[in-house]
Amino acid sequence: MWCAVATLGMSSMLIGEGIAGAAAKSKIVFSDATVTAAPREGDSAVVVRISNDSRGPISLTSVSSPRSTSSMIFYDENMCQGNHSMSQLANLFIEPGHAQTLALKYQGAMLSGLHSALMRGETIPIVLRWSDFHSVHTVTLEAKVVRAPKGLKFLGSGTGMSGMRM
Repeated sequence: MWCAVATLGMSSMLIGEGIAGAAAKSKIVFSDATVTAAPREGDSAVVVRISNDSRGPISLTSVSSPRSTSSMIFYDENMCQGNHSMSQLANLFIEPGHAQTLALKYQGAMLSGLHSALMRGETIPIVLRWSDFHSVHTVTLEAKVVRAPKGLKFLGSGTGMSGMRM
């Protein structure tokens, strides 16, 4: 499990595997980051858990990777059913004391136009950007590439390609 802890205030951002916590009172915790295997120029689903243990709301404004040309945050009832409609979201609010998981159902994120194939077992960097309404923050996570679930479709993403099962 990959985890990053971004602390607000006096402490600096910590990035790494298995970080248990930080000294600051306000923090945002990112964990369980994965992306789905996909072909070159294809699309990959991003899964990551974001816990807002700070005193105020945050707004996730982007999820990206240097391995892709574009990305988006979206809402979709279930990307694996084939009868869905993906709607792009400008941001995603997370209230203090709450967590949000970007996943294959409901709120999610995707990478598009991959520069090279994403192969199961490798890790890739993903960059999350969020605002605490005082400043903008970024964190880079190492996401493990996992097998795309059967039926994964990116309809409405511009390519209509399914995740490649590697």
